[in-house]
Amino acid sequence: MKKNPKVSIIIPAYNEEKDIGKCITSLLEQSYRNIEIIVVDDGSKDRTREIVKRFKKVKLVEGEHKGPGFSRNLGARHAKGEILGFVDADMTFDKNYIKNLIQPIIKGEAVGTEEAIQINPDKNNIWWRCWMGNSPTSSGVHKNREGHVFRAILKSEFLRMGGFDPSLGYADDQTFWIKYGKTSRRVFNAVCYHRNYDTLRDTFRQSRWIGASIRNPVLKVPVLNYFFPIFLIFLSPLAIIFLSVKKTIQNRNYSLFIPWMLIFMTVRYFGLLSGIFRKIYLSKNVR
Repeated sequence: MKKNPKVSIIIPAYNEEKDIGKCITSLLEQSYRNIEIIVVDDGSKDRTREIVKRFKKVKLVEGEHKGPGFSRNLGARHAKGEILGFVDADMTFDKNYIKNLIQPIIKGEAVGTEEAIQINPDKNNIWWRCWMGNSPTSSGVHKNREGHVFRAILKSEFLRMGGFDPSLGYADDQTFWIKYGKTSRRVFNAVCYHRNYDTLRDTFRQSRWIGASIRNPVLKVPVLNYFFPIFLIFLSPLAIIFLSVKKTIQNRNYSLFIPWMLIFMTVRYFGLLSGIFRKIYLSKNVR
């Protein structure tokens, strides 16, 4: 592969008016210049499209509200780059992020990569701390260099494997690991900032999406799966206390337990339950 291949960066966006401008600006400031930016609007109902149109160098593709996996695949069909990059609308980046992320691909060491570390811009955010403890990172420094998420990948390999599977929902960017056992290379000097989980609303939405994406055998058993959400509702008081204690011990931050961890875990538990409900009764799995 040539030393300076074109990289198509695809951003699925659903109601991202708060973040999409900062994400695009951060990408336009990258040290690696041979890029195109494609925003795929996932049926937004806010000002997302209007904001994207202000950036003359950004291609806007208008899709339907079918989830990030569907939007990423749609963006890939419009991409001209030899390498595809997939980022979220609530991410910003170190100026060398793209340059470092694609190096193993250019060198022929990997067909796909992901960053090893995501940093929350507000490390003191109480809900982030409930998710991750006192660590400012969501993933820390991995000892294992192999990952399951594909943040960048050769376009030829992406197309050969049929793109992401939207039915996997939250795990759609792990399609190639789940279906084919393919792993990505974790890149330790590709640094990004991810504003995940910093409000209770985001916590609920993310948990709902995770819940709808759970691949539990019980959820595939006819009739039995219809009673599963009811069972989880009855279990909720004990489950929330148990999970709150477990997460507090795991994070080693005992001052968070009352009231923050209990509030956080209540929101997260019922978010998961809402996602399971939507999957079973509505056959719906979009964020």
